[in-house]
Amino acid sequence: MLESVWHQGTGLHWQGAQSSLRVLPVVPSGDSADATALWMACAQLQQQGYPVVVLDGTEQESAATPGLQDMLQPSQTYALTTLSADISNPLSVATLPAARGMVQLQHKASVTGERPLDLLYRFVSNHAVVVLWAPAPLLTGMLQGCTQPAIQLVPSQSRNVVSSYRALKQLFMGCGQMPRLVAMRPSGYGLDHVLKSLSQCALRHLHTEPLCEQFDPMQARNLQRWALQCLEHSETVHAPPERPATEAGLFSSSAVWSH
Repeated sequence: MLESVWHQGTGLHWQGAQSSLRVLPVVPSGDSADATALWMACAQLQQQGYPVVVLDGTEQESAATPGLQDMLQPSQTYALTTLSADISNPLSVATLPAARGMVQLQHKASVTGERPLDLLYRFVSNHAVVVLWAPAPLLTGMLQGCTQPAIQLVPSQSRNVVSSYRALKQLFMGCGQMPRLVAMRPSGYGLDHVLKSLSQCALRHLHTEPLCEQFDPMQARNLQRWALQCLEHSETVHAPPERPATEAGLFSSSAVWSH
């Protein structure tokens, strides 16, 4: 439950909370092994002293599983509160459903002319790193005004090449940044054919060759190196100017997805 996450580690306050935040946008491949590897990388960062929170844009908030949307709602008791960080167990990475909340942030950003990530800052500033784990259509809106590209994890099955290229194209056309392609494969696998195909498609049709990386996440040194590279290439978000509390009303429930 969100309440339990809220009140854990209340004595911990990230030293950089008032200065900057690192945001790492990641497009899932759909392979469960890749998701596991990313969570392991997040745990690596926490072991290095960087509190991490994952905002999961593949999951919608609900009454049973509140998340980012609930943080933005003035009517909620824990709304407009900065999420507490807890790294007493570095292997446990805080994760919140965030699909509806991301839409809501984008809606407010379109009204105020601010970047969605600047609006997000106050809610997660106790953390050092925020991972935006979401499909390309949702990430494209969140990354408006950013200078660093998203990471796109490459699926292992060739049948997913077309959908992966569409995601790559949407990020490139919508954000102006070619995503960094990452294929997580066993050692000795050889050059991944899906990674190669995506790179060739981007060069042929978009006239831009993406940066590509392939590594074995089961080798601890490789995973640690990749985690630190993610930190280095993440988007830096600085603390915005203080805003009047009355402006919280711009987070209207009318901006939330409905079915």
